[in-house]
Amino acid sequence: MPNSPVQQTSGAPSSEQRPYHETTPVVAVVSAVADAAGTDPLELPPLGNAINPEALNDLVGAERSPGLESISFEYAGYDVVVSGAGDIEVVQPE
Repeated sequence: MPNSPVQQTSGAPSSEQRPYHETTPVVAVVSAVADAAGTDPLELPPLGNAINPEALNDLVGAERSPGLESISFEYAGYDVVVSGAGDIEVVQPE
């Protein structure tokens, strides 16, 4: 899965964007947050503490609902936005 570079600017939160087309949304979110945090995905808390993983896969997976713009939630100290178009944005709040 190709990674977009982490974008950092002075005084701005870090951000990472990546597509999830090659895996499930749940796996892609955990991987993106782990990359942003510089840690192993297994070191993160369960995604189920932040959002229902099955619902996330159902809403933005391959069989997603047309017209869905995005889903936003907080996970492991990061703001996560999963778009209906297949992108994941991970932002560390200031």
